[in-house]
Amino acid sequence: MGEQGASAINHINFQEEPEYRADLLIVDDVPTNLRLLISLLRKNNYNVRGVTNGGLALKFVEIRKPDLILLDIMMPEMDGYEVCKKLKENPHTQDIPIIFLSALTEGFDKAKAFKSGGIDYISKPFQVEEILARLETHLAQRALQKQLEEKTELLGHQNLQLQAEINERKLLEEKLRSAEEKMRAVFEAMTDIVALISISEGNIENLDILPSNWMRLYQPDSDIIGQTIEHLFDPDTSEIWLNVIGKVLETRETLHFDYCLLDRGQEMWFSAAVSPVREDTVIVVARDISDRKQAEEALIIAEERYHSIVENAIAGIFQSTVDGQYLSVNPALAKIYGYASPEELQQSVKNINTQLYVNPNRRQEFIEAIAAQNSVSGFESMVYCKDKSIIWISETARAVRDSSGKILYYEGIVSDITERKLAQEALKFQQNQTEALLLNILPQPIATRLQKGENPIADHFEEVSVIFADLVGFTEFAANRPPKKLLELLNKIFSRFDKLAKHHNLEKIKTIGDAYMVVGGLPVPCADAIFEVAQMALDMQGELAQLNQHTGQTFELRIGIHIGPAIAGVIGMSKFIYDLWGDTVNTASRMESSGLPGKIQVTEAVYERLKDRFEFEQRGLISVKGKGEMLTYWLLGNHS
Repeated sequence: MGEQGASAINHINFQEEPEYRADLLIVDDVPTNLRLLISLLRKNNYNVRGVTNGGLALKFVEIRKPDLILLDIMMPEMDGYEVCKKLKENPHTQDIPIIFLSALTEGFDKAKAFKSGGIDYISKPFQVEEILARLETHLAQRALQKQLEEKTELLGHQNLQLQAEINERKLLEEKLRSAEEKMRAVFEAMTDIVALISISEGNIENLDILPSNWMRLYQPDSDIIGQTIEHLFDPDTSEIWLNVIGKVLETRETLHFDYCLLDRGQEMWFSAAVSPVREDTVIVVARDISDRKQAEEALIIAEERYHSIVENAIAGIFQSTVDGQYLSVNPALAKIYGYASPEELQQSVKNINTQLYVNPNRRQEFIEAIAAQNSVSGFESMVYCKDKSIIWISETARAVRDSSGKILYYEGIVSDITERKLAQEALKFQQNQTEALLLNILPQPIATRLQKGENPIADHFEEVSVIFADLVGFTEFAANRPPKKLLELLNKIFSRFDKLAKHHNLEKIKTIGDAYMVVGGLPVPCADAIFEVAQMALDMQGELAQLNQHTGQTFELRIGIHIGPAIAGVIGMSKFIYDLWGDTVNTASRMESSGLPGKIQVTEAVYERLKDRFEFEQRGLISVKGKGEMLTYWLLGNHS
């Protein structure tokens, strides 16, 4: 069956492709917001998926890459800035446009959103028209970028597609010759011209044409069935047809050729295939290729325009061999690398592998990255310029292959990202410094909430365990000691206590002079915190005893513990700390102040919680300031 037969079959099975709908991902931890946005955007012909936190968003884009992401900022565990940063660090997802959608309206928040990689910022409460307009704008920009990439790929694969079309046509022609009678019904449904031509003694004996009404375009007033070629075409065209038919019958091989006819002064192009059927009969299949001819002419114009775009593009464009030689470069790439012209760049850089990249292994990594997925996007490297200065570049490239899959060359786009990298490094350093300082002052969950803009922070806890410890005798010891020596010793003692607090997963609240306060059960509630608190109190006594052996001192601790509800939070705008308030705190302080050196005094509530795991001695009723008489106990140690 010929190329025309394939076209007819495809025409029969043709179904119009559905209109393209962009894929959107919405990330918002508020279900009502999520449902509202999903409903709104689906009504406007978008494919929409929604997730409620950053972790799910990162997993989702690995499975299905959306065209655009609407990202909330204030979310638990991982905020929008961190989600955006992770997406932009991943080569697979860094090209996804991200629009921040948040109730934060400060300029600092918006600047931070753009620095993290967002392309737009919409403040809540939002306007429907604004969201739709911005989505349309950014999706249109992304579509234009994809069209340029598809155009480049189309040009690279043009020859392969044409060869595939010719192969398909030959295969269909062979099937046609072996099944002429069975395919007659198919011929009658075709829009191509199909003719059986019989020749006797050098003359046209018979001409059967299907469909007959197609040829009436040229002979509208006569019945063409049974007519000769001389009746259908002008003398020159008739002679061409007769020569072709004679050669086909002589060689018994199919011949292909294109010819042009004039219809009412307008050119119409046809592609014909002539094949032998019997000794004196050939079959002709002719297809109208006027549209294809017009497309080829349009393609030539497009190629000329594409060449102009490449030459005048701001971004660097290149083609290079697998071995590392430039096949072509545009003026923009030469300028990025500090050369006066593309010719100078190609003459100077003979081996990209060794002359361009600062890291000698980077070219090999570039090749391996393309081998894995046939392309790379945002491949960042340090390279040498003509004057040996070093800049940062980002490469987006792909491999162009032949029909067997062998790589012919690489082609891609290069951007100078030196300023961006310097700014990113400076910002990253500043952020790390700020975060480290903040985490040194506050618990991590509290620091995260402050970074999100929450202020003031105040939380109620049903149960916290509070330790107050006082260094007995230190005031008298400090009276005759140099300040530096004094602080060195106090720092050594409290540093050991800090390590114990970290080991027992407790929060150090503060030190006041030679007093030390630590709490369990916050900022994350924990039912077993009281056990860790008791163990830390015992460990503090052990640590101080060891230190006394090394320093020759005789310091003792007076420790008090209580358990109960409290309020914790951060107040103020400067020099803030994470602090604790409530009767539980006051009672724990009273347990310390009314205790004895070397002893750990606890309330009856603590005793009831710990009596099965620790050893106690009842002290009895004591008078406690502001509380009256209280039954207290001495914590002695663990059960043997």
